[in-house]
This record gives sequence, structure tokens and C-alpha cells, in this order.
Amino acid sequence: MAFNKNQHFVPKVHLRPFSLDGENLAISLINLRQMKPIPNAPVKNQCSSDYFYGRDPKLESAINFVENNYGEVVRLLEDGHPTVDGRVNIVLKRFAYLQYLRTESASRAASEMVLALQDVPGSDIPMPPMREAILAAVQAAMLHFNETMKIVDDLKLCLVRNHTDMPFVTSDNPAILTNRLHLQRRHKALNGFGVKSAGAIFVLPLNSQLCGILYDGAVYSYDGRERWIDAAKPADIAALNALQVLGCASNVYFRDWDRREDHLAAAKLVVDRRPSSRHTVTHLVLEETNDWGEYYSVKPITDIRNGEKAMVHVKTNHPCPASWPSFLRFRANAGAYSNNTGAGLTREWCLAAGFVRGDRYRKVSV
Repeated sequence: MAFNKNQHFVPKVHLRPFSLDGENLAISLINLRQMKPIPNAPVKNQCSSDYFYGRDPKLESAINFVENNYGEVVRLLEDGHPTVDGRVNIVLKRFAYLQYLRTESASRAASEMVLALQDVPGSDIPMPPMREAILAAVQAAMLHFNETMKIVDDLKLCLVRNHTDMPFVTSDNPAILTNRLHLQRRHKALNGFGVKSAGAIFVLPLNSQLCGILYDGAVYSYDGRERWIDAAKPADIAALNALQVLGCASNVYFRDWDRREDHLAAAKLVVDRRPSSRHTVTHLVLEETNDWGEYYSVKPITDIRNGEKAMVHVKTNHPCPASWPSFLRFRANAGAYSNNTGAGLTREWCLAAGFVRGDRYRKVSV
């Protein structure tokens, strides 16, 4: 049996620096559905659910191990630790990747992909309740983390020190995966993107004054030294905070209640850029088979007949920010790997480590 019934998909150790007086008891938030600030919300009730990870104590212990190390590293950085050594580097990478995989938003997205198959006429896939589907998705994500945690090891880490009077915020989905290469240079990267893609960027706020960024060093470079960036431009902080608004499920969290109107105004500026649907589902039906293979055409689900061979394609709709931090720029010699297939652009590390399969990959300029 798991040790705790109430399990957090965004851990209290992450919310602590954003809580009132850092005591991890109460926290201020903006609920995007109501578009209103809410004071003194109990931290214990945020980003949690009964037995969210199931009842396996080994799984809970493994998650706690990652969280505890993350908490120690954040406290070290808060105390002014100036060196981003090997431990800080690997702990922040592991936590960011774990956090990206395990939120309720991510698990709901994964379960919705499975549930989309059940709408196809003639499908014999059993239909679990959404809560059971989410639980299964969470447990699958944790297994996936165990098998693929090194997929982010090649990403570079930098830490942003906030020298403006606008604090960083966090959210119920704080480890944001985005990709400036795919979103801004669409003529170079036409496919969707994921963790293994070239140009990947993770953004994870650590407290009101510190934010961690993981980025593909073959595509981007930054203005800074020894992994630290001193950000004094309000527009850069606004761009990082906007990612939390664009990527969260419902709530944005902040520490200082007196800044609520500033945070609310900032959220209102970008909330319309949130995708109306996190996924686009496309149904395809087999039209022809010949010596060259099978050919499918797109059909509305209402036109698919029982017994037809069909496929379901689920595309993630990533929000596109209006601006990007000025200190993280495209390299003049930015490069990635491609084999001119639907696999898209990937990183050299993902190929070398076996996270991407296929042949005829070659380096291309992006």
C-alpha cells in the first residue's frame, strides 16, 4: 500500500518557494477558467489526487527520491550556491523530465489518445472510465521515465537570475516543453515535436527569482557565463511567465499576493494564445492496397463503416508564444539530424543512445 493517499503530481517541494512566506501552507493563484486571483489556497490541496500514482509503495518511493534531491538542490541555489556542478545539472534535468511526464494534464492527454481509438466503429478496445485511464497513463509514464530518463542528458542547462521587479510564476504543469525551432522556423521543421526533437527547450521555474532552462545546444546559444544568465529585461521574464500560462491546465501560482493584478494582467495578455483543444484527432480509412503498400484517406468518423480498416492520428496542439527570451538565440551554425521522413528533426544524442530508430540520418542545417 502506498504511504500517502493524497499524492501530488506537482510536488509540494516545487510549490514551497512560491507559497506564502515559503512555509508551504498557503499559496496565491490565478484560475484561468474564472480569470481571477485567489488568495491563501491550501498547498496540500493543489495539484493532487487520491492515489494519483496508484498504491505501489516502490513507485512512490522512487518518485520521492527524485523530489527530495530536487528540493535539496533548489535550497542550495537559494542559499547562493554559485556553481552549477554535476549534481545540480543531473538533478534538475531528471526532475524536469519527470515533472513533464507526470502531471494530470500530461496523463489526461495520453489517456485521451487511447480513448480516441474507441470512437472508431467496430473498435473492440475496452472503454475504461477516464479516472482509470488517467491512472494507467500515469503508471505507464513512470515506467517510461525509468527507461528513458537519459533522453535529456545532452540538453544544456542554464539558470536565469531574475533582476526585474516582476517575479517568476509557476503552474499546475510547470515543466514546459517547447521548441522555438519548430514553432518559429516552420519551413525548416514541418512536423510536430517532442522530447527527442531537435530544438527542444524545457522551462522550469525554481522560485520567484530563479528559472531553469534546458535547451538543445546544437540549435541555440545563450548570453551568459558558467551556466548563469542575469536577466534584467522585463520582456524576457514576461516571455518565460507566459509559457506557464500557455501550458498549464487551470492554475498559475505566485508568491506575493500584492502582485496579483500584475500577474492577472500578464495572463490576460496571452491567454487567447492557448489552444482551444490540446489535440486534433484525424481518422483515416484504407482506400487501396497494391504492390507498393497501403493507401489511406482522411474521413469524418461519421462516414467510417463498421469493419473498415482504419487508423487514428492524434496531433498535439502546442501553444505558440508571442515572444521568446532574448538571451536564448539561434546559433549561426544550428544543426539537426534528419532522414527526410515523418520522424522529423532529431538530436545526435537521441540517435546515438537509441531513443530514435531508423537509418540514413544525416546532419542538416536548420
